[in-house]
Amino acid sequence: MNKNHHINVDFKNSEAKVKANIVLISFKELDNFIVYSPHLEVTGYGKSEEEAMSSFNHCLGVFLDYTTHKKTLHQELVKLGWQLKKGSIKRPRKINAPSMTDLAMHNEQLKELLNKHDISTIQKEVAIPV
Repeated sequence: MNKNHHINVDFKNSEAKVKANIVLISFKELDNFIVYSPHLEVTGYGKSEEEAMSSFNHCLGVFLDYTTHKKTLHQELVKLGWQLKKGSIKRPRKINAPSMTDLAMHNEQLKELLNKHDISTIQKEVAIPV
């Protein structure tokens, strides 16, 4: 994956925003490029890396918008292995994404992906409204 890719999620919410680092895994399957974040279980795809990243950005925005609107984002992140500590809007919550080792231990599909595909990874910082 080209290191110049950035996650640009135009997400506005009155809740506090916290920055967190997530890993993106990029690989090609048949004729499609796939961008996947095991930290959020969000995937994008396209005929080029740029299309896949654009699709990922869109899907990430939909995920954040939906779970924030339904007030289930905190619950979903905890289910995905995130550690969240309470705070206030002035002092946002502390948030830690699970390690890739922890993710692979609990996700057989991720373990298979890491072992069987020619992948590239990058780490990106995203703002998450928790």
